[in-house]
Amino acid sequence: MTAQQDIRAGNAKRQRGTVLFVSLIFLLVLTLIAVMLARSQTTEERLAQNDANHDVALEAAGATLRFAEMNLDEGTYTDFTQDTGGLYQLNPLNNRIYSPTLWTQTAAVMSYTGPALPSISPAPQFIVEQMPSVPKPGTPLGGCNGYGANGCVQVFQITAHSTGADQTANATLRSTYEVE
Repeated sequence: MTAQQDIRAGNAKRQRGTVLFVSLIFLLVLTLIAVMLARSQTTEERLAQNDANHDVALEAAGATLRFAEMNLDEGTYTDFTQDTGGLYQLNPLNNRIYSPTLWTQTAAVMSYTGPALPSISPAPQFIVEQMPSVPKPGTPLGGCNGYGANGCVQVFQITAHSTGADQTANATLRSTYEVE
C-alpha cells in the first residue's frame, strides 16, 4: 500500500460518521418543516370553517329580518301594547327594549317559522319594536302623536338573532322598517 492510498483510507474512515450525521440533521429539518405545514393547514381549515359558520349565522339573521318585515306588511303583528312575546312598544324615555339577555328568554322573543333554513338549530329569534309614527310627506309635523295615527307612517325596529350551523358563531342584525 502506498502513502497516498494510506491517506485516502484514513480520510474515508473519518468521513463515514459525517455522512450519517448530515443525513440525520437534514431529515430533522425536513420533519420540522412538514410538521409546521401540517399545523398551518389545520389552522387555516379551522379559520375557514369559522368564517363559513359566521356567514350562515348572518344569512339566517337576514332571512329572519325579511320574515318579520313580510309579516308586518301583511298585518300579522298587531298587539304591541303587551310588551311581551316579541312585540314591544318602544318607550321614548328608555330609547329601546332590546337587550342581549332577551335571546335566552323564550317568552320575550318570537322564533322564525318561515321557509326552512338548512343546518340552523335552534330557529333564529327576533323582536319587533313599534316606534312612534312619523308623518307622510306633505302631512303637518304635529299630526303624528302616538303609534299608528291616521295619515302617518308606522315605524318598526326589528332585531334578529341567529346562531351558525354548529352554534359556535352568532349574529345579531337590526333594521328599521316602515309600514304605511
